[in-house]
Amino acid sequence: MLNIKWFGHSMWKIWNNEITIITDPFTDIGYKMPENETADILLSSHDHFDHNNYSMIKGNPELVKSAGNFNFKGMHITMIPTWHDETKGSERGDNLLMKFVISGKTILHCGDLGHIPSDEIFNKLGNIDILFIPVGGFFTIDAETAKTIAEKINPYIVFPIHYKTDAIDFTIAGKDAYLNLIDDLRKVDSNEIILKENDFDKKQTIILNYE
Repeated sequence: MLNIKWFGHSMWKIWNNEITIITDPFTDIGYKMPENETADILLSSHDHFDHNNYSMIKGNPELVKSAGNFNFKGMHITMIPTWHDETKGSERGDNLLMKFVISGKTILHCGDLGHIPSDEIFNKLGNIDILFIPVGGFFTIDAETAKTIAEKINPYIVFPIHYKTDAIDFTIAGKDAYLNLIDDLRKVDSNEIILKENDFDKKQTIILNYE
């Protein structure tokens, strides 16, 4: 089993009985600020205020925020350099794709990906079971580009991230632009889900509610 919790924006908690990972912790951008969250590993795709509130996470986690391969507590993590825009970072800087394996599932969190990756990067990714991908546009890829990338990666499960909700006042699109492009939607009336092996029997896009 694999536990997944969405706090809003790009911040997720992914854990099993052995290890806990938190991604891209935000500052006060409108979502409820998590309290007393702990992690073993803290991943950050880039050093912007809505993705780098490291001090919020308790438990003295290992912080990974640079490109390369890392091993912590038996977990292998690959951080792959990309850009936050379509002009090789000239507008918004760098971004990291964050890949790791937990409970036998390979996960890719795209951070604030702003372009279609090269074929070299796609080949480097290999097989992905769960994909977290931004869909809101403006600061990241938009819904149509996200769909193109998701189709190329071809995971079992897609979690859209980084889109406008009533909690934030960012100049980005809501989730509907992406959801209108797909036909495998599963809505969960919670900000948490437990994924079991049979959840990987078919392709699906999952939407959670933020806390």
